[in-house]
Amino acid sequence: MEWLREEDFAGRFSMRDFLGACHQAFELYGQGVIVNPPREEVVEERGELDYFALDMPAQWPGKYRARKIIEEFSDVKQGRLAKREAYIEFEDLQQGKVVRVDAGFITDMRTGAAGALGIKYLAGEEVKCVAVLGTGRISRNLALACDELFELDEIRCTSRKAENRAAFAAEVGAGLKADLRMTESIAACVDSAEAVLTAVPTPQPILTELLLAGVGYVTVIAGDGRTRQLALEVLQRRGVVVDVLEQAQKSGEFRAASEVGAMDTIRLLPGREGEILDIGDAACGRLGDSTPSVAYLTGMGAQDLCSAAMVYEDSLLK
Repeated sequence: MEWLREEDFAGRFSMRDFLGACHQAFELYGQGVIVNPPREEVVEERGELDYFALDMPAQWPGKYRARKIIEEFSDVKQGRLAKREAYIEFEDLQQGKVVRVDAGFITDMRTGAAGALGIKYLAGEEVKCVAVLGTGRISRNLALACDELFELDEIRCTSRKAENRAAFAAEVGAGLKADLRMTESIAACVDSAEAVLTAVPTPQPILTELLLAGVGYVTVIAGDGRTRQLALEVLQRRGVVVDVLEQAQKSGEFRAASEVGAMDTIRLLPGREGEILDIGDAACGRLGDSTPSVAYLTGMGAQDLCSAAMVYEDSLLK
């Protein structure tokens, strides 16, 4: 089986490319063109570390089929990722060809792109100041995606550790069009920001409605059932758009709500026929008169399919 390695293709794709691929994924999903079957998830303890595995399928009937496999070992209590492997099995249905594509770079880029698109779908393009919580791989790509998608005046980022803030500024700052301001606290980071994007694998919520007072929009890069970033009150008071409802219901915030009998208090938004509005509806402009302000994203196989298709199609030109 041919294997497309990210060291061979990563340099040929920009954040703009992944913004295009992710918008295509969300739009085609919303149109019913791309099928995004349920993903399979395993979470268990292995020694002193937490083991997490995902199998994420998607299909563009008559064109492409893909399955992304992710395996992670992490210490959730410390917010530390110890080891991670990711690849996509990608099939060209018209040519009868199967390739394997490295998925680490793809996952990081498409996740950052999705977070920024979530803000755009809800807020439009007139955002001038965003706050990004965290300084890891995903947070860096969230900042890059927002810088590409919006005409920003300022991006703020925060981490508890000074060395992480310094490393983030050194790696990301010079490549941004917007000014970058690193802050020591979440409160300082989100104060007067128009949008907040969070990707912090924490077991306890770090964002309350009080902290978010004055913030118009929030994108959550949600984790599995072990992590929570938003206090329940945020999801109760703000309209929420999910990418895949069944996946969101297994995530930490939704599971915590279920445990206290409050799942029905989360402000999911119904469509005209009673269906729950999702990111596909948002991408297709079907939010109507609803006013969601939270994009709750768990990650979709459709994003991986369209991103891998972009890489695969490029490889055919070589």
